[in-house]
Amino acid sequence: MDPLPSRDLDMEGQPGTANQFGDGNRMFANLGGSQKNIEGSSYESGGGVMNIVNNINRVSAEETAPSSQVSRVIPLPRNEDMVDRTHIFARLDALLPPKSDYQSAALSGLGGSGKTQVALQYAYNRCRDPACSVFWVHADNETTFAQDYKSIAKRLGLAKLDGEKLLTAVRERIESGPPWLLVLDNADDLALFGVGLASHNTSSGRPEELTSLYNYVPSSGTGTVLWTSRDERIVGTLVGSRRGIQVGPMSPAEAKILLGTSRNEEVASKDAVDAEKLLQELQWLPLAISQAGAYLRRTSTPITDYLSKLAEERWQTLKETEFDRHRRPNVPNSVLETWNISIERIQRENKMAYRIMHIIAYVNNQDIPFEIITAAGLFGDEGGVGDPRQNKDRVVKAVTRLKEFSFLGFLRGVDNTRSYEMHKLVQEATRYGLSIRNPEKEVYFSGIALQIMAELFPERKREAWAECERYIAHAVQVDYLYDRGRWREKEPVDQRAYDLRRAVLGEKHPDTIRSMADLATTYNAQGRYAEAEPMNINILELRREVLGEKHPDTIWNQNTRAAAGSARRETPDTIGSMADLAATYRMQGRYTEAEPMKIKALELRREVLGEKHPDTIWSIASLAATYHAQGRYTEAEPMKIKVLELWREVLGEKHPDSLQTMHDLVITWNSRGRRDDAIGLMNNCLRLRQTVLGPEHPFTKQSAQTLNRWKNG
Repeated sequence: MDPLPSRDLDMEGQPGTANQFGDGNRMFANLGGSQKNIEGSSYESGGGVMNIVNNINRVSAEETAPSSQVSRVIPLPRNEDMVDRTHIFARLDALLPPKSDYQSAALSGLGGSGKTQVALQYAYNRCRDPACSVFWVHADNETTFAQDYKSIAKRLGLAKLDGEKLLTAVRERIESGPPWLLVLDNADDLALFGVGLASHNTSSGRPEELTSLYNYVPSSGTGTVLWTSRDERIVGTLVGSRRGIQVGPMSPAEAKILLGTSRNEEVASKDAVDAEKLLQELQWLPLAISQAGAYLRRTSTPITDYLSKLAEERWQTLKETEFDRHRRPNVPNSVLETWNISIERIQRENKMAYRIMHIIAYVNNQDIPFEIITAAGLFGDEGGVGDPRQNKDRVVKAVTRLKEFSFLGFLRGVDNTRSYEMHKLVQEATRYGLSIRNPEKEVYFSGIALQIMAELFPERKREAWAECERYIAHAVQVDYLYDRGRWREKEPVDQRAYDLRRAVLGEKHPDTIRSMADLATTYNAQGRYAEAEPMNINILELRREVLGEKHPDTIWNQNTRAAAGSARRETPDTIGSMADLAATYRMQGRYTEAEPMKIKALELRREVLGEKHPDTIWSIASLAATYHAQGRYTEAEPMKIKVLELWREVLGEKHPDSLQTMHDLVITWNSRGRRDDAIGLMNNCLRLRQTVLGPEHPFTKQSAQTLNRWKNG
């Protein structure tokens, strides 16, 4: 796009923050007390939006500009590095074509999904039309709305006016002027615009209608209004039910371009695998990708090192922010804090929705059964004792509110079972918020989630495998996170036990070593890998020295049954320490260090436990995965074939572990160019997963999508 003359754009009047007043999203009409305006001076808030306009710093009076003059006020610069999100812009062009009638549309979606950037690009695209006026208004709260209307009034020559007259005059001038576009950005509090707004009692006791800012939004003439909002309820209220565009995560291709652009370096072929892992970790969310890319550019950090940083210091890494001139200043800009305002609004509006959100933050984010949602909503709820139909209606209402903020996504199976998905980063932000602001609630909510899973998990029978599969991923996740939530309480206990045993029993006593292992496990669970690693090394060395490679009892009495039992009781500790350390190395991408330890652990498990023991089979699978990650497919393939044979013999062909191993082998075959063999085995894997797990299970869909991609490619 050709550069625009500087006179076309008013870069003055930068707005304040969305949380300028603590609760910056409430209506100030008819409220007493003193607030602060954008410049920091005080004003009385008892007059609502009118008083805010009257108290904004005065600008110099100008002569009234002709109503036919084209004007433009866009307080954010054009994003020269904007990634073309083709399907969204195509939808925008279809909904808002240049024409002589009034039209409107809304971009809605999760915070950080790029709504503002899409709207900004659209605004600058409309600036290509020399006959079109373009205006931008931050609609976070009354203050930002009034501030930006004041800037527009100045450009239109209406600065002599104040209060309602100014707002009304701006609306009328825009409507009567040349073709125009008005962008209302971050209209997240829809009550400001009359949605759900009801009368309330004033201090005089008389009911009085609150002022709706919608009264001042142009709605006639040759004009276009484009809204952005985190609240999907804007569709069907402020715009027509078919005038909404959902802005979600980027496609993998778009995300890869954004990563390359934001770090000022295209993703090289040697970094393609790491880049894909990183984008998956960031869930293809534009805000997270741009923040990561800016950090990579500024610090010259390789992608693989950033992945290690995410593994070791995940929350600290996701909390970091980088300056972005295309976003509002002084507004929460980190991945873990961008949804705070929305979560607080949910808490005020619907306590059940807030409870559901915080309980399911501890289960797996994919394919969450409606039964878990319902149990979370009604847990400890006094209102949940009445009519079951009313309880269900209340749960549905709470879930709907979470869906409207894009905190939940709805899935429906072919058998009409309901399930949901929650954005992985939203889950992390929810847990992070609890850990920072209310740590005791972290254990409380994770404990509720654990209790719900214990009650809902079906009896473990072969015929109930399909039902178990609906819950197993959630049970594992909540158990892990519940335990992790207790690591803060557990750490001083582990540290004290280790210190006492070391002082009384000595460094090399088995109980002391076990206490050291407990403390290392606690560090590892907290993500403190740098502290856990040297402890794991020391533990391994001590166990080798004190217990022996295969334990002394095994050496002296290897032909006796008792000695064999003793070996099986003690040796797994030594081998497990080795496997734990290898796993830590693998998570850090340190494959060359992980590989020999995994080989040694496999040899020992084969000798001590036998070839068909689950721990031995897992060791083979783990080593094969390490080879595959390094691109050593020739070595990985026979090991994966062996794992599949063993699982089929031990567990049967239809067991989930057998099916997952089959899927992994298919991927290796495809990587080696054995496409026909891969398709044949994938067909078998898909058929079995459809039978065991059902057609709507994520693993079944994974196999189906992979198979279709190969057949069509």
